[in-house]
Amino acid sequence: MQLVVQPYLHETAVGSKFSEVQEMMDVLYQCEDVRDHINELAELATRASGFMGTGFAAEEKVENMDDHAQLVAATYDKILAKHPSFKPKIEMTVGHGLAVLRQKHKFKFGSMHRYFF
Repeated sequence: MQLVVQPYLHETAVGSKFSEVQEMMDVLYQCEDVRDHINELAELATRASGFMGTGFAAEEKVENMDDHAQLVAATYDKILAKHPSFKPKIEMTVGHGLAVLRQKHKFKFGSMHRYFF
């Protein structure tokens, strides 16, 4: 894509729009990574309770879930601070993921009261 747009980057409209698209793709990539990690943590927490929460065939618990939750919450805050123009998408992916993880493991993060589950 950069080869196609390269001759037009000197134009103000094209250059600014292209940099915005690059930033958007960076934000989406970061959100995907964090959300995938959150989903894995939630899945491991679910499997640790066993078959339908009965304890039958339960897998090992994640011992440092607090550390993971705090790191994910800190990454969420860092992405929000660095890319404020993409706040809705960041909240839709990472923020919602934190709320889902909070159902499995109780921890605090900055905007936890925004999500009502």
